Amino acid sequence: MKDMTQAPEIDFDALAQEDELHFKNFKISIADYPLLALFAALFCVVFLQFFTRYVLNDSIAWTEEAARYLLILLSFCGAIRCQVMGSHIALEFVDKYYGRHLKWVHLFALLASFALFATFLWSAWELIQRTSFQQMVSLPFPKYYLYAGVMALAGINALIIILQIFTRLKSATRS
Repeated sequence: MKDMTQAPEIDFDALAQEDELHFKNFKISIADYPLLALFAALFCVVFLQFFTRYVLNDSIAWTEEAARYLLILLSFCGAIRCQVMGSHIALEFVDKYYGRHLKWVHLFALLASFALFATFLWSAWELIQRTSFQQMVSLPFPKYYLYAGVMALAGINALIIILQIFTRLKSATRS
């Protein structure tokens, strides 16, 4: 029986090598800076909310709404980066079962993604039309600013997907 009082041994050299391998190909491009700035703004707003609520015991009202809207915009910006990098969550175990038909499965996935973002575009447009006169609850901005931002980001993602569909079609018809 093992001695339970001893701490397990950790191979820090192996962990360092694993980290080095993982981050060797990790690069931040110029297109990532707006995403990082949005994340930094979200971090600052959430920290301000935490500080005023739990340290000063007097919460600032607009921080919760601002954090919610920044998180929504960050999600759509992150979706663009994931679409460009091809790093969205996927069922990778399915890839090995399709063999030579895999390119058509990937094309179908791109078409389904385009349908999703086209639905986002249409929904955002409808929300802009319906809420053009409404103000945000605690921020002095019209509510449609958020929906316009979501619509713009969904449109960028839809354009990227269209480019990826054409690229897949070209490569699929060649082989």
